[in-house]
Amino acid sequence: MTLEVKNLSVSYGDFEVLKDVSFKLEDGQIIGLVAPNGTGKTTMFNAIMRFIPILEGEILVDDVSYSPSDKDVLALHQLVTFFPDQADLFENFTGREHIKMYAQMWEGRVDDIDAIIDRLRMAHYVDRNVEEYSLGMRQRLCFAMMVAANTPIMLMDEVMNGLDPENVSLVSSVLIELRKDGKIIVIASHLLDNLDEYADQVFFLKDKRLHEITNLNEKRPLYFLVVCTKDEVAELKQEGFLTKNTYHIDGQLLCIPLDDLGTEHEIALYKRVRQMNSESIEIAPLGTAEQYAILYDLPVYSYDRSE
Repeated sequence: MTLEVKNLSVSYGDFEVLKDVSFKLEDGQIIGLVAPNGTGKTTMFNAIMRFIPILEGEILVDDVSYSPSDKDVLALHQLVTFFPDQADLFENFTGREHIKMYAQMWEGRVDDIDAIIDRLRMAHYVDRNVEEYSLGMRQRLCFAMMVAANTPIMLMDEVMNGLDPENVSLVSSVLIELRKDGKIIVIASHLLDNLDEYADQVFFLKDKRLHEITNLNEKRPLYFLVVCTKDEVAELKQEGFLTKNTYHIDGQLLCIPLDDLGTEHEIALYKRVRQMNSESIEIAPLGTAEQYAILYDLPVYSYDRSE
């Protein structure tokens, strides 16, 4: 199965949110969708679902275009599910009733409801009414409902919201299992390091467009990554260790591309950095968090801080 967004443009009145966005996804992929708040992530999901009007463009599944007609939207929604909003949960229903409802509505995994509950470690609360649930319990329920629906394409907006680290890891592992089942999953998330653990590609939205795509399964350029202060960076620059493609993210993380360094330069830099007693020294590709900080000129907090 394929999901294709072709030349998508969306406006709210005179305010243009997305412009000429195009991509095509094959089955068995997880895509991370990344951008600051208010830059079009949720709008893209709503447009794919045909919840909102599209100014231009097409939404295609297996090369079939789906129009905004009631018939086409109904057919599209049999193939694509959108992560439920916690506000749409029924407070006087149990979690099990919600999961069963989604499985029946989409002809999904009705026979696997108990297995889904056990896999997501919900057995101790799933038969209580939702009004008794915490934020994290509600979020796991919403995720379980999508798993039960079992559609080939899944759109998830901030699926990790409200989850503690243990449940972030649990949901991440289930996402990987869904990918093995051939699902197309698109996830908008602000847990950037977490995306690197399971996503195949990361899409960055900027200036209304799909600005950059990172394929996490391909070999990527390596960087010398060092946590250091602005004064230490100034010293390294004065000593000739920095290159034109060097970044110092948020005055904390220094990123020097190894491709810009010769062997002797690289060895000398490593020795010099060791003298600084940095809290963190690593040779690795830029992660999604670092790319985010560079692209949007915004701070991120995924690395150790130095004074």
